[in-house]
Amino acid sequence: MNLGIGPPLVSIAIAAYNRAHLIGRTLDSLLRQSIDDFEIIVSDDASSDGTRDVCERYAAADARVRYSSNEHRLGLGGNCSRVLSMTRGEFVVLAGDDDIYEPAFLERLLAEMRRDPSLSIAACRVDLIDGDDAVVRKMSQHFAREPASSPLRRAHRMLWRGYGNLMTGMYRREHTMHTWLYRPAWRDDWEAIDLLFLFEMAIQGGIISIPDVLLHKRIGGISSVRPPHTPFEALALRAAVARAYAARIRRSALSPFDKLLLYGSLTVRSLVSFWEWKAYFAYTILRVLDPNRRLRRHLRRSFENRVVKHAGE
Repeated sequence: MNLGIGPPLVSIAIAAYNRAHLIGRTLDSLLRQSIDDFEIIVSDDASSDGTRDVCERYAAADARVRYSSNEHRLGLGGNCSRVLSMTRGEFVVLAGDDDIYEPAFLERLLAEMRRDPSLSIAACRVDLIDGDDAVVRKMSQHFAREPASSPLRRAHRMLWRGYGNLMTGMYRREHTMHTWLYRPAWRDDWEAIDLLFLFEMAIQGGIISIPDVLLHKRIGGISSVRPPHTPFEALALRAAVARAYAARIRRSALSPFDKLLLYGSLTVRSLVSFWEWKAYFAYTILRVLDPNRRLRRHLRRSFENRVVKHAGE
């Protein structure tokens, strides 16, 4: 146990917003971890519900919990970046403000990070739960079944496949602080901020994902609903994401030749991305032309379901 002399081994960062009804369950699951050398930092993004009251009660009851509130809303990306910058531990977890963690979550991931000092991220398998903690979907295993052996291969894999679920794992703080954290690519939009962060982490170190389900991720949070965009905004966003990847390649420690290869991969991936988003672009146009859904009500259900899946409505 850390007795307050020096920083804790693990920092658990929580970017919270209007989670008074759920964040207590999250904190309970984190405080029941099988190791106790950790701190929990909650950054409240100016919540309008009782999130402050709940968190202050936990902070008063357990010295490992620290609570801070933003004077003005920073948005999802800004609040994640703020709380990560407040961490002190050698290892960092960005915890959801409504997720549930198994007691062995920290211990198992910490063992992986200690076993291999070259790792940037150690993650676990997750499942999805509803508001009553019932499992609604089991997620498949991702990424490191066949670990990439070089920074270029890891970055290429992250660029093409994403693996956004890795953000729920454990980070090596030293690597985290050499990234731009969760900086939005465009305005305050959270689109791709997790993937951009993971892309930078992949360049710096290895990534592993163990098959055990140690995290139950709740559906319905702010990051699960894609904000509406006009067709122009959708195009501008995709272009901004491509530029954000390019900026991270440019500032990386990769060799000039590896950077050149990665720029080429990014160019092809960006073209493919625009094609993959064709249904999304079509739907944004349809929403502008038919704001009252008079036309969309008559679309075949199968077509609309497929488009909505991409549009996030």
